[in-house]
Amino acid sequence: MRALTKSVVISLCMTAPAVFAETSSGSGAETAIEELIVTATRREQAISEVSQTVQAVSGDELQDMGITNIEEMISLVPSATYSSTIGAGSTVFQIRGIAASETDGDPTIGYYLDNFAFSMPGRPYAPVAEFYDTERVEVLRGPSGTLYGLGSLGGTIKVLTRNPNLEENEGSVRLTGSTTKGGEENWTGDVMVNVAMVPGKLALRGVLSYKDYGGYADIIPSDEKNGNPSELFTGRLKLLAQPTDELSIQLTYWRNDADQDFSNRITFFDPPSVDQTFGEIMSDYHLYVLDVEYDLGWATLQSTTGYIENDVISNNGGFIPGIGNFSSLWPLETENFNEDLRLTSTSEGPFNWIVGFFYQDGETAGGQDVLLPDFGFNSVNNANKLSSESWALYGEASYAAFDDQVVFTVGGRYYKEKRRFDEDSIVELLEPITGLPDPIVIPTVGTDRAKNDTFNPRFNIAYYPNEDGMIYAEAAKGFRSGAITSTAIITASNAILQTDPPLDNSSPPDTLWSYTLGLKWSLFDGAVDVDIAGYYLDWSDAQIEISPALQSIVVPIADNEGKGIDLSLLWSTPIDGLSFQFSGNISEVEMDNIDPGITNTLPHFVDGAQLPLTAKRTFAVRGNYDTPLGANGLTLRTNALYTYRSKQQSMFDGRWAPSVGMLSARVGVGTERWEVALWGRNLTDEIGPWARPGGQEAIPFPRTIGLALETYF
Repeated sequence: MRALTKSVVISLCMTAPAVFAETSSGSGAETAIEELIVTATRREQAISEVSQTVQAVSGDELQDMGITNIEEMISLVPSATYSSTIGAGSTVFQIRGIAASETDGDPTIGYYLDNFAFSMPGRPYAPVAEFYDTERVEVLRGPSGTLYGLGSLGGTIKVLTRNPNLEENEGSVRLTGSTTKGGEENWTGDVMVNVAMVPGKLALRGVLSYKDYGGYADIIPSDEKNGNPSELFTGRLKLLAQPTDELSIQLTYWRNDADQDFSNRITFFDPPSVDQTFGEIMSDYHLYVLDVEYDLGWATLQSTTGYIENDVISNNGGFIPGIGNFSSLWPLETENFNEDLRLTSTSEGPFNWIVGFFYQDGETAGGQDVLLPDFGFNSVNNANKLSSESWALYGEASYAAFDDQVVFTVGGRYYKEKRRFDEDSIVELLEPITGLPDPIVIPTVGTDRAKNDTFNPRFNIAYYPNEDGMIYAEAAKGFRSGAITSTAIITASNAILQTDPPLDNSSPPDTLWSYTLGLKWSLFDGAVDVDIAGYYLDWSDAQIEISPALQSIVVPIADNEGKGIDLSLLWSTPIDGLSFQFSGNISEVEMDNIDPGITNTLPHFVDGAQLPLTAKRTFAVRGNYDTPLGANGLTLRTNALYTYRSKQQSMFDGRWAPSVGMLSARVGVGTERWEVALWGRNLTDEIGPWARPGGQEAIPFPRTIGLALETYF
């Protein structure tokens, strides 16, 4: 495949400010641009050779910006926004306007922790993933169903952590303390230790992270100040063995434990306050992964086998404006096993290929017990269980022709799934909604089954006219399994909506076609790098979460059509160490063919309207300046980042969250062995809210200023 000697800068700046990769050891090494190796195409490949809209953010860049998790990183991704949250383990994002839900249904983004495909059947939540000792984060925008499978309609996010160092012992420690406006202090600690147990053959790497965030919201019923603190513990242990030059075996254990009083959803945003009598959210997972890789000479055989136990529990009750008093008990328990076996060619010739087999067996048990006495609705579905067993065959091949100036790529994935929904639900419609003194009780006990199968192709052509850039075009298809919803809740919803025909509790899969035309170019001898991509989306029979009876259902309600432009620029100024980066997106995703029964009840779902949970404008601007401080090995490293997202609408009740602009900055001084840095997030003290999920408010974390100390050994 074509290798471009100057296209590294083009590729590294192609999607967001954080794409500018730098080499550093701690904070003391001199900054230099390096070519980043990514696995977006399921093979190690220079990012300059990937003819897709792929963003790669190095671990050093994440550290320089003080970004520690996906929630903080998402604003760097053009067209990506924060959609909804309850707390750790229950946050939802969207990319390119492919948004579907706040709490229910399968995700529209694929998530990977290293090589493990993270998912919760029937839930759209992103994993909790701390970025300390991370190699890089890769973001594929647009459908990536061919190589990454289920749920990758809008894109895929891959968190790739550092593997053990087989050659030498090393470690690092980072401590931070910070203060939050109107809240309590925050403390975090991270440690990494790498032990080369048998140099060149066996090594162990462990990472521990702990965060203690003080609260910032007042609890109205109890007059408690700063009553929503949280604690987060994450750990990762990797054991790598390389008995021969051809064979490597790696065992990985991930651990996450998060506990928060009340939640990220508050009642009033100015000042932040919670009108609830109780609340707690917990996230807890254990992940076990075995990676085996064997070099056959002509190809590389790779196997990833993983199993996860993931619990997310949300309990709260109190008051919601416009709805009244409520209580909600929502435990979810997920188990998921998957196997990904792939064979990747290693030829240096014009023809390259990959073939693979994927198997997954998972289930999510539990549901929401919700009581809305003022509205007249009560449901109990904690005994529900959604099971999914699926397999897929996938492959992709590329051929470089015309002296490597044109590269053709074609691929496809065949996916087959069996779903089973075991339901034990009760819905009670009370006097405020029925007008009757006695409640109407709708019990449902039974089993629903569904079968899904789909073929998802990808076609790509890239043209390299010279060493300064490339032009590419792509057509790709993404898919998502059909949702199965409680019959009792669908029955109650149909009584309100009166659609023709009535909504079914079992939905067919939805698919999305995306068409992209992109250009990446280096100008003025590499001083300015440009990446621009235009795209068109056709998302038919889109499954969207709606709440006609204040209880969520996921059903196909619209044909969505989207179009947008991504633009990224990098300017390496004549001043050594000073650079500026810009990335932004303009997009529209309009709904069509919505049943009048839905529009009459939920007027924010109407033909021609922008899809809720999506923003028409996003951009990020970053400035970076690094310079040596004399001849004593000290380096000054500074950066500032401003991100913006235009207003977006709640799927729950149609209320608008206003536009949000946030400023962060960091100044660090150090050597190759240590660094001290002063940093600030949300320096403008933006209160948003940046989302309005479930009739409540989700706000940016208030202005926080802190000090970080880190040492490397």
